[in-house]
Amino acid sequence: MTATVRIGGGLGYWGDDITAPGRLVRGGRIDYLVMDFLAEVTMSVLRKQLKRDPSAGYASDIVPILRDCLGDAVERGITIICNAGGMNPSGCARRVLELAEELGLGDRVRIAAVAGDDLISRIDELRAQGADLRNIETGEPFSLIADRLASANAYIGAEPVVEALRRGANVVICGRVADPSLTLAALRHSFGWKADQWDLLAAGIVAGHLIECGAHVTGGNHQAGWEDVPAMEDVGSPIVEVDSHGRIELGKTPGSGGVVDVTTTIEQLLYEIGDPRAYLTPDVSADWTTLRVRQLDRDLVEIDGATGRAAPTTLKVSASYEDGYSTSALWLYSAPGAVARAERAREVLERRLARLKLDIEEVRWDLIGTGAVHERRSPPAGELIEVVLRFAARSHHRADLQRAVVELSTVFHGPPGKTTLLPGRGRVSGVLSYWPALVPAEFIEPTVELIEAGGSR
Repeated sequence: MTATVRIGGGLGYWGDDITAPGRLVRGGRIDYLVMDFLAEVTMSVLRKQLKRDPSAGYASDIVPILRDCLGDAVERGITIICNAGGMNPSGCARRVLELAEELGLGDRVRIAAVAGDDLISRIDELRAQGADLRNIETGEPFSLIADRLASANAYIGAEPVVEALRRGANVVICGRVADPSLTLAALRHSFGWKADQWDLLAAGIVAGHLIECGAHVTGGNHQAGWEDVPAMEDVGSPIVEVDSHGRIELGKTPGSGGVVDVTTTIEQLLYEIGDPRAYLTPDVSADWTTLRVRQLDRDLVEIDGATGRAAPTTLKVSASYEDGYSTSALWLYSAPGAVARAERAREVLERRLARLKLDIEEVRWDLIGTGAVHERRSPPAGELIEVVLRFAARSHHRADLQRAVVELSTVFHGPPGKTTLLPGRGRVSGVLSYWPALVPAEFIEPTVELIEAGGSR
């Protein structure tokens, strides 16, 4: 059995630095490269893309990333696991196979697609089986949005990824596998951890959680000491080295900027976990309160003491639904008395919109620069000579919002000193709202498909 396994967190979100994975592959001495592309809003975007083009629906950044580092990963025996598959894991895997063949690596790359998380075509079946899919935050019944459903994906765990690795895949393309479960799968495969060894699974989830946001844990999102982070423009990516007992050492890309210390580690450990006594995942309920964190050396932190209990019997579902339309516009006022000018402009625009009697359900005006975010009651001391007036609105009537955009885009009689619209005339866009729900885990059946030249199996 391998003494330790080194796993690099190459990506924290779709749109992250596409050169980071290659640096990890070439300089990190890693055994696995894990990349997390997905978030709730990402799945909604990918669903829209898939509806427009059946060959799309995955995170397209995977192609330039692997064009840069796939060959080096193969030469070094590094296995790649990611959830770039989004709404179309099979299509993404086939595109990666095309790339591998283009690079002359077709016979050295074995690609697996992990799916089964997409529930959009199974909603009626699941509800008939007893899944009520009510909103777990508000308690509202699913019937409120059933006819407007845009996407629905269950967060599945490490098991199908472990199976893909067992079947010899060295590139695993997943759909909505839970972020830390990608890392846990690598550890389970390497060490032979069983699906009910709760403390070890909890350690794997801790390791995955540490690296799932990429450079957030290496100083890229350091709340307590951001002023002192060295070479932030060259911030490194995280690397966890884990042994078979679940002890973790956290470091970063050698020779990179950023910092790894107890504070950055704890900040990331606490990020988006909910109850620290029960961080719920598809694989295990992990207890953060038993963790021990200590500095070993410069940019090297030890984490151990993870404990866990059986996973919940339900899986979280990230769903989205069509919720009308929105638009926004910005005007910069740059002149003495900028705040007064912008406030008067708001009055003028409000009256122009009011006379149209449009069906607009929600309107928001902000004076950005006067404390709009933190709701200051008065501008900061001193006269401001620059301020941004922001308008935003929502409606279930697209035509009314479009009419409002036209009205707001005209040159109106009002205070001088404004620029033109920033960045231009407002665009009316469809709104997809979030609907979190639960589904019994037994209803979900993940699949593993090996994608090979000449066919799949």
